[in-house]
Amino acid sequence: MSATLACIGGTSAYDLLREGALLASRVGPMQTPFGESQPIYLCASRFGEFYFLSRHGENGYEVSPSFVNYRANVFALKSLGIRTVVSWSEARAVSHNYKIGQYVLVDDIIDETRCRSHTFFENHGLSSVRQWPMFCPSIRAALSTTLHEEDCRFADRGVYVCVEGPRQETPAEARKYRQSGGELIGQTLAPEVFLARELQMCYASICYVARYAESGFDFRPFENGRILEPRLEAERAAAAVERLPRILERLCDVLSRTECVCTCERAMEQFILSGQLGRDWRMWFEDSPSRNTSDSYLP
Repeated sequence: MSATLACIGGTSAYDLLREGALLASRVGPMQTPFGESQPIYLCASRFGEFYFLSRHGENGYEVSPSFVNYRANVFALKSLGIRTVVSWSEARAVSHNYKIGQYVLVDDIIDETRCRSHTFFENHGLSSVRQWPMFCPSIRAALSTTLHEEDCRFADRGVYVCVEGPRQETPAEARKYRQSGGELIGQTLAPEVFLARELQMCYASICYVARYAESGFDFRPFENGRILEPRLEAERAAAAVERLPRILERLCDVLSRTECVCTCERAMEQFILSGQLGRDWRMWFEDSPSRNTSDSYLP
C-alpha cells in the first residue's frame, strides 16, 4: 500500500535527515504550478511508509519562515497521494503552564502573518472556506494516542499565534497575544494549515516548546521554583526533536486503527456542488498563470 501520511518538519528536521535518524530515500523536490517544493523523502518504518519534508531545507536552516514556499510544499504532497499531513514545529510558550520540551497538540490558531500567499485560488472568485475545526480531529486523536503510548509529556490543546518572523515577538506583542488568548508563538503553521484545507487534506500539528516568549526582563524563567538554565532548555528541546522518528513510526500504527470522524476531504464540497470546481482536484489549476509546463507534479 502506498504511503498516505506525510510529515512536514520544522527547525532541526534537517538534522534528522543528515544524521540518518530516519530510514529515508530521497524522492527529490517536485515541480508544481506554484514553484518547486522542498525535497521530499520516503521513509520506512516497521508500521509502514510515510513521506517527510523539511520545510526549512535539507542541509540546514536554509529558508526562513517568511520565504518558505508553502503552496509548492502542500501541493507536492497532495500530488503524491497524501491524505494526512502532520506538521511539527518549534514554539515559544506565552503561558508558563507549558514546560520547556513539552509537546502540544494545538487546536486553534491566530494568524498574524502579513507577507505570505494564503490561498491556491488567487483571482478564482471563490468565497470563504470555513476554518473549523481548525485541525483535523481524527489526526489529533491519533496523535494523542501515539503520545500516550510513547509515554510523552504533552498538552492536548493550545492556541498557536503565527507571526511573520524572522524576528521574534516584542514584549508588548507577547502581552497582546496573551490578552487575545494566544498560548504559543511560532512562525510556520500559517498559511500551511489553510492550504491543506483547500486541497481537502487532513492536517494536524504537534508543537514542542523550545523556550518561553519574550518577557522584557533579564531574569531566567522558573519551573517548579527553580531557575531554568539555558543548557537545560536546549537539552529538553533537543530531546523533543530526537523522539520525533519514533513518534512518527508509532503514528503509522495508530492511524491504521483510528476511526475517521472528520470532514476534511469535503472542505471544498460547496464549490464542487456549485460547479465552480470539478471533482478532479488536478483540474482546478489547469489555467493557473503560474502553471509549470512540466507534468512532473502529477501522480
